Amino acid sequence: MASNEIVSWGNEKIEWSDDLLLQAEQDDEDHREMFALMNRVFSAARLGADVVTSAVADLCLFTREHFTREQHSMESAGYPDCEAHRYDHEYLIFQLDVLIDRLMLSGPELVAEELVDLLKRWLCDHILTYDSAFVEFLRERGRGREVA
Repeated sequence: MASNEIVSWGNEKIEWSDDLLLQAEQDDEDHREMFALMNRVFSAARLGADVVTSAVADLCLFTREHFTREQHSMESAGYPDCEAHRYDHEYLIFQLDVLIDRLMLSGPELVAEELVDLLKRWLCDHILTYDSAFVEFLRERGRGREVA
């Protein structure tokens, strides 16, 4: 299922869908928090550069922390697709950095909606492919996912 079929815009925010639940408590909490932070970025775009810059910084910090936890969990579990998963994380960080640079040059009104759209698509696609595959790997081995 494509991300645009799961996540929708409603009242100018990204709507969470339980179709994204992994039944892995920490992951699900983190993903919900990422959606909340993305909505903060979108709302902040109308309030000015300082507010949107702060919102983007919070989102980037949280995303990096989540990725660190997730990568540690994959390495600890001996997950065979760890490198591809890590590459997807690195690609998102690269895309975020590019958009943040554009945000600084062009202003929030030109970039914030594009940033939120990128994150919405990326987060949903990432959850539905990479994260789901890792959680399934752990379940097949009778292990829960307590970190990441």
